[in-house]
Amino acid sequence: MPDSPQSVLPSGAAGRANTTAFSWQNLTEGRTLFLIAVGVCWLLFFNVISGEWKVNAQYSYGYVVPLLGAVLFWRRWPGRPVAQPGKSPLLPWIVLGLLLLELPFSIVFEANPEWRLLYWANGFQIIGLTLALLYYLGGRAWMRYFAAPLLFVLIAVPWPMVQEQMLIQGLMRFVAGLTVIVVGLLGIPAIQHGNLIEVGAGIVGIDEACSGVRSLQSALMLSLFLGEMHRFSHSRRGLLLAASLLFVIVANVTRTSTLVYTAANYGLEKMESVHDTVGNVVMFIVLPCLIGLAYLIKPREEPASAAPPTPAPAPASRPNDLFPITPRWVGITALVWLILVQGVTEFWYRSHEAQLVPNTPWAFNWPLQDASYHQSVLPQTSLAILRCTDSQAATWTDDGGNAWSAFLLRWSPGRNSEQLAKGHRPDICFPAAGAQLAQDYGRITVQPNGVTMTFRDESFTTGSGFIHVFYCLWSDRISPGEDTSKVVDDNTQAGRIRAVLAGKRNLGQEVLEIVIRGPDSNDDAVNLLKQQLPNLIKRI
Repeated sequence: MPDSPQSVLPSGAAGRANTTAFSWQNLTEGRTLFLIAVGVCWLLFFNVISGEWKVNAQYSYGYVVPLLGAVLFWRRWPGRPVAQPGKSPLLPWIVLGLLLLELPFSIVFEANPEWRLLYWANGFQIIGLTLALLYYLGGRAWMRYFAAPLLFVLIAVPWPMVQEQMLIQGLMRFVAGLTVIVVGLLGIPAIQHGNLIEVGAGIVGIDEACSGVRSLQSALMLSLFLGEMHRFSHSRRGLLLAASLLFVIVANVTRTSTLVYTAANYGLEKMESVHDTVGNVVMFIVLPCLIGLAYLIKPREEPASAAPPTPAPAPASRPNDLFPITPRWVGITALVWLILVQGVTEFWYRSHEAQLVPNTPWAFNWPLQDASYHQSVLPQTSLAILRCTDSQAATWTDDGGNAWSAFLLRWSPGRNSEQLAKGHRPDICFPAAGAQLAQDYGRITVQPNGVTMTFRDESFTTGSGFIHVFYCLWSDRISPGEDTSKVVDDNTQAGRIRAVLAGKRNLGQEVLEIVIRGPDSNDDAVNLLKQQLPNLIKRI
């Protein structure tokens, strides 16, 4: 049944009644149902990337971005151009293609909730779907007019890992370098080791000093929001973005200098006690400064003239603002398809999960009898970032004088278990501690006591020489007959697709990381690892 013309009348008693009163007919209009379908796509998208907001403090601000985006859209709505609905024969096919993409996105995300490049593809897909809806309702003018609020939402999407590491790690080192200069002017000798700062009392770690750089994303979000909220020109928006970077650097140098000063004069324990308080200084400096700058550069309104203001045109004078009638089956089909996508995704994984079998059980046999054995405890700040279910760490020295350290981390099955486990990798953690990646030798497979384990073999340079790092990511369940040596720690696109085809999601994860200092070459380190692993790995 087509939409009632009376529901869109701009004037008259019937028009006023239909624009102010809720009715089932208005709710079931074709265009309303299609609008709801687009809204559901946005909700599904936010649900996927919210996993990153939850586990990564750098993106915790993402929870407010959808609300701020809605505010910007709502603020633009009263001044929208006169609607001139677009008519293109390609539009239905574009919408159909974009909606069909929901199925592969849904299935792939279920096995790879941390695939950031796919976040961006999904985000642009939904923006394209929303722009198509705007074109249908108001034409090209509406697409251009509402593009800014839509693109603003992308600030909540995590950056691709490579680009994020390059920018954030570089900025952290820059802040650490400035901090060393500042505390040096205060008479405190300090040495920079990558992102770490060494003083007489000890080392101020990345969790204590430089993690405040995560305020960079929050500052960028706020500067973009203020620029759009005040409808600034491109030059003023660029000024806000540049100022946000400057404010973040100043705030973080202030923060790290305060922490280093406290550690040098009052000890590391005192520094840890004021860590959170000093950390809040970053946002107290950055946010008010950005808001104040936005107020200062805001164009001043011209004084009102003596002539009476021109009355706004009545709604009846905008006949082109009437939305086109949409067949009801279009909206119903879109909603049914989205429901079907969720059903197919759940069926795919449940049917494959029933076939998964437990992986070979093993335990790490810590050398407790060794006189040099020393059990370590990970700092609470590190555990808060890792969010692991269980953690163990220790150091010891073998008979040949080689220094060993091992970390065993466990995550129970859950939505973000693999995402959290893959976030603790040597190529991420060691550069943050001042080491530099010397060589990635790929993977090696060993079989201590019948347990097939694949390690990523890497070497790093530090201030005191080379260290050899062996990293193993272990899932608690695998497919029958699966060759684990080909899929462990496989972050390639092919590896991600294999996980989808195998229907593996939400599996329990375990990370074993072994660091050896002493061997002169990688071959010596690998041979030493193979010799010692039978004593360290015990099959259960």
